[in-house]
Amino acid sequence: MEHTQINRKNIAYWMAEGYDVLQDGKLIKVEGDFPEFLKQFSDEDEPKIYLLQELITWPEEELKKL
Repeated sequence: MEHTQINRKNIAYWMAEGYDVLQDGKLIKVEGDFPEFLKQFSDEDEPKIYLLQELITWPEEELKKL
């Protein structure tokens, strides 16, 4: 996914494919308990994770900065 443009169209496609999270440029499908998955990152600055369901609401200009 290194050269893939992050935009709403791609995010919608990734969500339709079952992906939940973007982490360090990698798409992740969360299996099991989603809140439990997120807890493992609660005390860390890195790696930065983004929820696709939130990213799709961001303005395109902000998405280009990722």
